[in-house]
Amino acid sequence: MGLCAYETAKVVAIRDKRLASLRYLFVVVISAYVIIFELLGSGGYLTVSPTVGVVRFSLQHPTLSECDPSDLNCRNDFAPLNELPYCQQYDSNDLYAGNIYPCEIYESINAQIVSEKSIAVITRASVINQTQVCEADAMTCQRTYSDESEEHRFYTAQSERFTILFDHAVTASHICSGRHSRHPSGTHYTCSAESSQFPGRLHSKDSELCKLAYQTEKSYVSYRGKQQTDGAPCFIEPNHTATNQDFFTLDTILRASGVDIDDCNVGTDNADSNSTITNTGSCQTYRDTGATLLLNIYWTDFAPYVGLVDPAYYYSPQLIAGSSFKQYIPFYKQYRSQRTLLNAHGIKIAVLLGGEFHTFNMLSFLITLTTAVGLLAVATTIVDLLMLYVLPEKERYQEAKYESTEEFERRNLVPSALNQLIFRSDRRQSGEENDGAYGRAGDEANELQDP
Repeated sequence: MGLCAYETAKVVAIRDKRLASLRYLFVVVISAYVIIFELLGSGGYLTVSPTVGVVRFSLQHPTLSECDPSDLNCRNDFAPLNELPYCQQYDSNDLYAGNIYPCEIYESINAQIVSEKSIAVITRASVINQTQVCEADAMTCQRTYSDESEEHRFYTAQSERFTILFDHAVTASHICSGRHSRHPSGTHYTCSAESSQFPGRLHSKDSELCKLAYQTEKSYVSYRGKQQTDGAPCFIEPNHTATNQDFFTLDTILRASGVDIDDCNVGTDNADSNSTITNTGSCQTYRDTGATLLLNIYWTDFAPYVGLVDPAYYYSPQLIAGSSFKQYIPFYKQYRSQRTLLNAHGIKIAVLLGGEFHTFNMLSFLITLTTAVGLLAVATTIVDLLMLYVLPEKERYQEAKYESTEEFERRNLVPSALNQLIFRSDRRQSGEENDGAYGRAGDEANELQDP
């Protein structure tokens, strides 16, 4: 083929069972991949909109029957301090791995540090009284405050039994904006999906926690569905308030992430550099140092191989290894003159709220189909390469696939074509005449032979 040649497609039927079988195999595999995995499994016909939202926290200390502490008839449910092994008041000889300090009973309102997207439960703290020694008119000061008392360090009694309520809602703005134009009320879940209206579960890595939840029929294989399991990992159904809001104990969240509050925090130093109290335990526990835990809340309305379903969400806790948490909180008796400084350590839970909502989109569907067509073209190319360069009959296949015509010149194109037609017509007529002459001669010979 020269540079001036025009190449055009030619359809050749290659009668080879090997090539035909390979071609059909590619078609079946590609079709199954696109339909099963891309369309049904991954929702290739849907468009995805990320969800954004807000979350509200509420902390509650242990109460009888989990009653509301604001109720006058509600009573606390703290265990005696002499029964807690990490407390100095403990009256047994059982060893505790961490430091032992006095314990104090705190209500939830005094044991929490709440911000927009996080809540910290104070597990250990120290207080010290201070007086301002730097006068307001002083040009410089070596120290601003002087300590008026020794540091008093203590644990918050049974902080692991404090319950944390999570009330959150999400929206998918891209989908909601389209629906809102058709539904002014904006009541579709893509505009406002609240945790109290849809089911959610806690993902747990702890096998013992999964077994414990299984005993109360709250341990499941997935964040949606009814199949239960007693092994890890599992998804645990949360406790609910009267208004169907989720809450968990701090111990449950920590154990779901794979640690216990009295485990040693191996990533921290063995002593507080700002403390004058000597270490009494073999390590510092999470109760002592505090920690930071990320709680991912993931929303979705798509189930693989099912399609669009009602929204659901799950909590996925992840403890940041080697982390700790502390925060100084001043309480002023007289502003700036006298204060009590609280050095609070605890478990900080930072919430990452996200997820995806879906809706049908023709463009996404067409893109998936285009991907399938492209894969089929690749399959055809592979079969052609095997046919032309691998199989023993490759030379014959090349002759059948590629054909070069005679060179057509522009000025002689029409006469040449007409000459070919006239030549073929003359040959056809001469052939018919010859057939007629042979036929007549045969008839005469037959007549002469008859008596």
